Amino acid sequence: MTTRWILIANAERARLFAARGRTSPWQPVRELAHPDSAAKVSQLVSDRAGRVRQRVGARRSAADARTPPKAVEAERFARELTSLLHEGLGRHDYDRLVLVAPPHFLGLLRECASVPVREAITASVGRNWTSVAAADLPARLAAVLA
Repeated sequence: MTTRWILIANAERARLFAARGRTSPWQPVRELAHPDSAAKVSQLVSDRAGRVRQRVGARRSAADARTPPKAVEAERFARELTSLLHEGLGRHDYDRLVLVAPPHFLGLLRECASVPVREAITASVGRNWTSVAAADLPARLAAVLA
């Protein structure tokens, strides 16, 4: 019998469920939180931006980071989640994978996933359902899981 993992995630929180067969109830596998993704930029950056000298005149302006700190944290959480998925696949904990995340974070998950994990993905939904009750999730995903 195949086991399907369903990952419901966004940049701040993730819930992972397992379902054996099409009609079995979902079993919670793990819940993860990444509070740094919800933090204010001022809490993520320890000091002011560096200064650079302009070619014209004596003015100096701030050198902004190339990647916003919140984007760095979202990618860090996506890497953590895909690492967990890779380990689970290596232990044969699941055969198929369904991803549910907001479109931008869904793209990060796909980008960070290893080739075997990408091959295990059978469906993906671009929605933020992290706040939906666990009991309501199977009904919302019934069409995708069929």
